[in-house]
Amino acid sequence: MPLSNRYLYKMSVSARLVQIRRFLGLSQKEMGKRVGVSGTTWQNYELENAAPNAHVLAHLSGEGFDMNWVLTGMGEMRAEGAGRKAEAGFAELAPLDLRRDQVGGAGAHMLVPRFTLRTLDTETGKRMTIEDRSLLDAISFRRDFIRNELKADPAQLIAVEAPDDSMEPTFAEGDLLLADTAEPKLRGGGIYVLASGGTLLVKRLQTKIDGGVIVSSDNAGRYPAEEIRKEDAEKLKIVGRVIWRGGRM
Repeated sequence: MPLSNRYLYKMSVSARLVQIRRFLGLSQKEMGKRVGVSGTTWQNYELENAAPNAHVLAHLSGEGFDMNWVLTGMGEMRAEGAGRKAEAGFAELAPLDLRRDQVGGAGAHMLVPRFTLRTLDTETGKRMTIEDRSLLDAISFRRDFIRNELKADPAQLIAVEAPDDSMEPTFAEGDLLLADTAEPKLRGGGIYVLASGGTLLVKRLQTKIDGGVIVSSDNAGRYPAEEIRKEDAEKLKIVGRVIWRGGRM
């Protein structure tokens, strides 16, 4: 039976996570503490029983590990010019104070801003909002990967986490997504980040012949599709089109 793309993704990432831990000279328990998870959770990453979420990836990026390499195996393990942090570890560092004009950069690597997501509904944990439109941190990517592979303008990208499980199996809750904000309007079908009533949604959009829009989830068994009439479709607040999740969308 052929392996699913998701399994192959986890398997390749897990091997590189082992390399990162050995590079830092840490035990699984120490590595988990360093990135803000338990030692058992980190062990599950290495055993391919779980995939690291965006918070863990952001910690690794802050330590200087290149996200292209971590997620795809392309390029070098360490971002250009990255030095090893103090023994205290990056888990104890203060959050990066980044503004939109501070991200990007002119070298081979660039920083893509990652926005903080806050749970609004503590009972379900599914409604999320972009917190004060402020940046939590930024994640390093190779500039040529963004331009040549994703065909995107690096300055127009933002990183967010999938806010729920509505798009499984395409991607899971907590997965890191890149959205191209240069596409704030619906252009054919695709997966988009939407802002609705202070919440952040990631949905598949499909235009209808009459000008209406079908808003659907890949996890259709739990999340029924909705149809929006033509006169209401223009009110959709599209943040950007999702173009990447650990690989080309």
